[in-house]
Parts: sequence; C-alpha cells; structure tokens
Amino acid sequence: MAADDVSTTTGQRTHRYLRLALVLVVFALLVAVSLQSVVVIWQPLQFGWHPLPSISHAYHTPVRDVFTGALIAASVALLALSGRNRATTLLDICAVFAPLIAIVPTGIADTRAQDHLPCPSATECVPAGALESAKAGVAAYAIVVVATVIVTAVIRVRTRTPNRSAVLVSVIALATASVVTALAFLPSLNQSFPFNFWPVHSIHFVVTLAFFGVFSAVPILYAGGPLEPGETPPTPRQRSIYRWIAGLLIVDLLFLAAAVLFRQVFGETPAVLIGEIVALLLFAWFWLMQTFQRWNDANPPSILASGR
Repeated sequence: MAADDVSTTTGQRTHRYLRLALVLVVFALLVAVSLQSVVVIWQPLQFGWHPLPSISHAYHTPVRDVFTGALIAASVALLALSGRNRATTLLDICAVFAPLIAIVPTGIADTRAQDHLPCPSATECVPAGALESAKAGVAAYAIVVVATVIVTAVIRVRTRTPNRSAVLVSVIALATASVVTALAFLPSLNQSFPFNFWPVHSIHFVVTLAFFGVFSAVPILYAGGPLEPGETPPTPRQRSIYRWIAGLLIVDLLFLAAAVLFRQVFGETPAVLIGEIVALLLFAWFWLMQTFQRWNDANPPSILASGR
C-alpha cells in the first residue's frame, strides 16, 4: 500500500471513490445502451443495429436492470456525499429525483418500439406490466422517503445538530413523494399515469429535467472557487471547465425539451438519445474533474463542523 493511502482516513477514501463511482455509473449506463443497440435478440444471440429512441427507453428492454440499478446507485452516492454547503444541498435534491427517473418509465410511441412492446393505440403509452411495476415502485419510494426523513430528523434532534439544508431537502422530498403518489393512486388523477403531470405531460420527463436542471447549478458554484475552508481550490483550468460544463448542460436541457416537444420535426433522428448522452457525459465530466481536484482533500469541514 502506498504511503499516501496509509495516511488517508476512511472518510477521505470514501469521498474519493464515491465521486469516481458516479463516473462509472454513467459508463455502465452507456455500455448497457450500446449493447442493446447492437444486440437484436439476446436468446439466441443475434446482432444487428437497433438504436434506442432514448436512454430512458432502456427501461423497456433487457438492460432494464442495469438502467434502474445505475440510477438508484447514483442516488445513494449523491446522498452519501454529505455536507452542508450549497452544492451538497443541490446534490441531495438531485438524489431525490434520481430514483423516480428509474421508477417511472418513459412512454413508447416509436414504431420500432411498438414492434416489441405493442401499444393499444398510436399514442404514447406504457405496457401494462411496466405500469404495475411503476406504481409499486412509487409506493415503495414514498414509504422510503418518509422513513428517511423521520430517521434523519431524529438523528438531528438526538445529536443536537440542526441543519437547515437537511430540512429543505426533506421538505422537497416529501413534496415530491406526495405529488407523484397522488398522480399514481388518486382516482381523480391517475387515469393517465404516468402521463398526467400537467402541463408537461410525462412524469419521467419532468423528473429528468428537474435532476439535470438542479445539477447544472453545481458546477457553476464550483467555478467560483472552493466552497469550504480547507477544500482544494480548483485551478483556473478547472474553473473554466466547470463553467463550460454548466453552460453546455443548460443548452443541452433546452435541446432536450425541444426534442421532446417537437419530436415530429426530428423524424427518425434520435434527438432525445443524443441529448441524454450529452447530459450524462457532462455529468461524468464534472465528477471526473471533482475526483482530480479533491483527491487529497481531508475530511470535508462541512461534515466535521457543528450544525448551524
């Protein structure tokens, strides 16, 4: 073991590898989507070329387990990167939305997808089996959110460490779970689930935009310099990269919104797939830069400091 590894604490190593794990999560997602694009049939194995309309469509393919597992893993990693500064608060909010991207599926309206998963009409839909899975997932998500909020509140009270950021995240998590649960189960609202989030239509699309929209503010914060005392400051080059990541991500989100709202204009061009790949690559790029910048950081002061 290198001398540097001997001198590092468990917390320091944990933060190193959590950041790196978020890069590997993106890699796993892209590998799964790439495989599904070139494997037409898995049993017996037959190769071809069948690109998915979007990364989110992986939910409706044999690589569904990789898709959902990677997003849940990303949520856990984001939550584990604890802290009390503005950036970690935003990452906690992202962690609230990430499981819903995995749980609530996108619809299938593409004719190529319908060949394998027929819809009852030409409109966007979710197959019956996937719809049941989504509702079960929403129910579990809501229960876990409530339990997590209660546990963290009890810990804060018992340890006498008030944390306004944690309270804010808890409120957002409860509000999100309440809205999605109502849309999934209230008889007056759930007839079109998961396409009943007025006025944006798709719940999956809303939480995806919310995830990347909130995340886009994180590199902006780091472009301004270190957020905590003792944190390794970004180099001028790293600050410039953070600004580029934030700017490109905002542009890409606007492109994604246009690709979904005006999908007929793009025709057979997989515009949503392209936009999602770009968003994931920018996400991974940020975490790769964070891994290099903060490799030698000691335990984050935000964890060690008393509550505020």
